[in-house]
Amino acid sequence: MQFVADPGALRQAGAALSGEKVFYLDTEFDSSRDGTVLCLVQVTAGAEVFLIDALKLEAVAELGAVLGASDATWVLHAGQQDVPLLSAWLGIGAPRLFDTQLAWSLLSIEHSTSLAYLKYRLLGRRGEKAYQADDWRRRPLPEAQLAYAAEDVLHLPEIYRELLLKSERLGRTQAIFDASAEGLSPNPEAGAPLRVDAFRNAWQLEPEGQAVLTYLIDWYNALDDDEREIAPDLKGLFSIASRRPKSLDDLSGMRAVPRRAFSRFGKVLVAGVAQAVARAKSAEFSLIEPPPYAIPEEILASGWLEAARAELCTELEVAPELVLPSRLMRRLRDAAVAAGDLRGALDALAGWRRALLLEPLARKIERFGPRLEIAR
Repeated sequence: MQFVADPGALRQAGAALSGEKVFYLDTEFDSSRDGTVLCLVQVTAGAEVFLIDALKLEAVAELGAVLGASDATWVLHAGQQDVPLLSAWLGIGAPRLFDTQLAWSLLSIEHSTSLAYLKYRLLGRRGEKAYQADDWRRRPLPEAQLAYAAEDVLHLPEIYRELLLKSERLGRTQAIFDASAEGLSPNPEAGAPLRVDAFRNAWQLEPEGQAVLTYLIDWYNALDDDEREIAPDLKGLFSIASRRPKSLDDLSGMRAVPRRAFSRFGKVLVAGVAQAVARAKSAEFSLIEPPPYAIPEEILASGWLEAARAELCTELEVAPELVLPSRLMRRLRDAAVAAGDLRGALDALAGWRRALLLEPLARKIERFGPRLEIAR
């Protein structure tokens, strides 16, 4: 174990790691209302463990060139927070990632397991988390706290080898790499275009309100990702369509519109609302029919797909929370209902999930009988 807190020691660490292909990493950071601060970086290539003081060392381009090589693989446990912090600190993009927590979810029915649990299950080793909640900003860090930090990467090489052997035997290695990369990606639904059916109570709006909601949907869909972070949420947009504020004072008095959204978009929104209301008076709008809260086909599809999920995941030994999360189950249900046939759910599978689930799910559908028909 080597504590790295000066440029000379950092160069030595980079030289020791240079030429390696697989790096085992972890971080310690401090989170508060002011943001997240990277405090310590633990890295090894399987031999020496380097504990790098991220509070003192900022010029780390040389280390970034080593860890960010085009053929490098990072092995971490539950790395969704660690990888963005490391990438920003090193000034590199995220390399190929093998997340041991996700790997276990694709090799067993267990989800969100701890590193200590994997260490015990795979290596038979026990350990305590005595320093997990300690202050990682304080300096100097006690030797016992540094030893605790080193322990988080010390056994990752053995864990990686065990998981890799099992994944290769089952033909799931690429799925693990794909799922690990997916874990760093934003929710694909977050960037999907907003539609009127996202507003369950849109049917209650009068023609002017419908016109304003249509304007707001078009306005929201034209925003970039950073602007959407500031923009009013669905509740705020619907409140604007319902209230149709005529002035900045009206808009500022709406609790559903955050202060930042008002400061950034207030004038644009008030002007857009006025124009939408004017258009509504000269155009015809058909009142919207209220959507049902449930339909028989949805209940049938949901029930069957939940049963299939349980069977598939136990048979394949994969964690249902990862392989078929709730958001994907809703897409499968909607696709089946739209097709009037359970086979429509197959079209909602993509990527590594499609490769893993398509054939076994198709067999279950054929056995059950695919038509979504109600006996009367």
